[in-house]
Amino acid sequence: MIDDYEDDEALEDDLDDEEIDDSEPYKAPPTSAGVKILIGCLIAFVCITILVALAAALVAPALLQGRGEAWKIQCTNNLKQIYPAAAAYANRKYAFPKDNVDDPTAHDSLNILLRSEQGKHLDPKLFKCPAGLAVPAEVDENGRFQLDEDTNDYAWAVVRSRPPLAGKPMPLASDKYYDEYDDEHHGHEGIIHVLFTDGSVETWDIDDPAVQEKMDMDTGLPIGLGR
Repeated sequence: MIDDYEDDEALEDDLDDEEIDDSEPYKAPPTSAGVKILIGCLIAFVCITILVALAAALVAPALLQGRGEAWKIQCTNNLKQIYPAAAAYANRKYAFPKDNVDDPTAHDSLNILLRSEQGKHLDPKLFKCPAGLAVPAEVDENGRFQLDEDTNDYAWAVVRSRPPLAGKPMPLASDKYYDEYDDEHHGHEGIIHVLFTDGSVETWDIDDPAVQEKMDMDTGLPIGLGR
């Protein structure tokens, strides 16, 4: 025991006698090549993520605007392709198709056209606005189809009319809804397309006071049209 005690004292004396050289700064052990590669990959990943987010923020508005313009063109073309059949029907029947009730729905009036010789060739996709929620109607084994509220995106005249021989044409059809109409229905942002009895199509800005004078603000449709 005494020998052990003396050995401990000797060890402590040796430690006290040692001179600690603190003149040089501490140097961290060298980083391995694998760790350096991992850090580089993480930095590169972060940079790429930031660049992708910035690119998406810049490109997305342009893509949405381009899609909106394409939808406007398609919707206008839908109405223009429906018109020749409706005009041919009117020339034969002396009026555009209209269901013979006081407050006809658009799809019931259009179904009269679809059952006629003049309208039986029409494609169900023509009644689907790209900005709307309707789905194209199913075609039966005879190549015919019927419209309902869920397969038609267009409003139609609720009064009897015909192609104008003279004077100002009247609205014949339009989009059922515009985007700001309510939370349940969808349409083009701030506009509707209006088909007239002479076959022309106009784009109406809902916020334009001149347009509002020509609309029934209770229904959000051009005066004389119904859903």
